[in-house]
Amino acid sequence: MNFDLDDEQTMLKDLVDRFVADRYDAAKRMGYVARPEGFARENWAIFADMGLLALPLAEDMGGMGGGAVELITLAESLGRGVAVEPYLVTILLGATLLDRGGHQDLRAQWLRAIAAGERFCALAHLERSGRYLPRTIDMRATGKDDVRLNGEKICVMGAPFADALLVSAQDDEGVTSVYFIVADAPGLHRKDYRLVDGSVASDLRLADVPAIRLPDGAAALDAVLDLARLAITAELVGLMVHMFDATLDYVKTRHQFGQPIGRFQAIQHRLADDYALVELSRSQLYRAAAQSAGSKEAHAAIVGAKAYVSAAAVKIAEDAVQLHGGIGTTEELMVGQAFKRALLLTRLLGDADHDLRDYADLCRAA
Repeated sequence: MNFDLDDEQTMLKDLVDRFVADRYDAAKRMGYVARPEGFARENWAIFADMGLLALPLAEDMGGMGGGAVELITLAESLGRGVAVEPYLVTILLGATLLDRGGHQDLRAQWLRAIAAGERFCALAHLERSGRYLPRTIDMRATGKDDVRLNGEKICVMGAPFADALLVSAQDDEGVTSVYFIVADAPGLHRKDYRLVDGSVASDLRLADVPAIRLPDGAAALDAVLDLARLAITAELVGLMVHMFDATLDYVKTRHQFGQPIGRFQAIQHRLADDYALVELSRSQLYRAAAQSAGSKEAHAAIVGAKAYVSAAAVKIAEDAVQLHGGIGTTEELMVGQAFKRALLLTRLLGDADHDLRDYADLCRAA
């Protein structure tokens, strides 16, 4: 298998790497996170100008129709920079689902504005009845022509600044679909809060909220969730690289007993194990991205990769914090900020144990 990027993919990687180098350090990132929305709108506008917001969207909506390799290239670079831009929640979970599941009028009205950085969209799918993903949707959609939504959703990432929400719900016949609502719709109540990495989310309560059913939303939802899992895995690989490189540099300069701690064999063994985990995680990521999109093999490979990489990321994050000492837990170092971002991602859409059980079930069923 050829793991080398082609010319266009290399240009994409270089573009994102330059953005991160120019716009990020520990202090700047803390400033972005401290803003009410958890990120800087001026940086989002730069993303739009570079065409990154249009990357996974269909070409008929002004998108680039980017595939899995382009997606993981972008996400890994964002992970290495510990970037805070809400690409995962706004573009992958929001706009991509609207693109693949919505009817033409909604797509035309919203997707170009989202790609231009002018509007934001988020997915409301998690519920209290499901630990990571609900097996049975409690949100209810009533009516045919005048659809109304009633129920609750939790941990809706990006909801505090979203202009529109995509909500999973069951209709009167027990069929699960995805519905479009505007964020200022009557009957929609939000409780906003911060997550461990500083990003913003909301719990939602809907009471007779008017909605529009996405005709292909239910069919597109599983594919979009897999796309998000792949992006999460790639971002985790980028975070692992960042934490490993920072730790490797630190053990060369921190002295104990008259020499750098990196000279101690026990430290060298731990870092050698961590390096192997980074490379094995990247192999799992590439294997998942190489599968045919939408196939059962692709779904199993993505779930398996996310399970492996999540466990590896926690190990490297813990080693990075421990080897840095007390300062590793603070936000003055990017390692501390990367640690918190990794904690969130390893539990998003399922932690390592949850994903590993799913992977085992998929393998048994194959």
